[in-house]
Amino acid sequence: MIKNLIIAGGIAAMALTAGSAFAGECSEDQEATAGMLAAGVGKAAVSKVIAVTGKQMVNISSCDFRAGSYIVDFKYNFLAADGLYWVELNAKFDGTGGNATTKVNKASPNMAAAEAKAGVKLASN
Repeated sequence: MIKNLIIAGGIAAMALTAGSAFAGECSEDQEATAGMLAAGVGKAAVSKVIAVTGKQMVNISSCDFRAGSYIVDFKYNFLAADGLYWVELNAKFDGTGGNATTKVNKASPNMAAAEAKAGVKLASN
């Protein structure tokens, strides 16, 4: 009886450990990869309004990895021809940065002005 309980407990512990490998917060390596991919996703999103011509920076506030996809909340800072812009995004994308869906949660005042000038409102795509 005790032997059966120990075996059952071991199987349950392995199942919990295996489950966490498929879903949950990103590891440091996954977060680094997600940051690089998020830069591309962010650039693709804002390029509908303004061209990114200089350096880019990504600040990740949350990162989850589930079923081969990243779900990331981040701030994307970038340089354009006339200055520094930023947007706060929520994005979901696969392990290559493809199949991205994004939602802009907040944008710098100059980004909002660029959206109005271009006649494009960044939102979910």
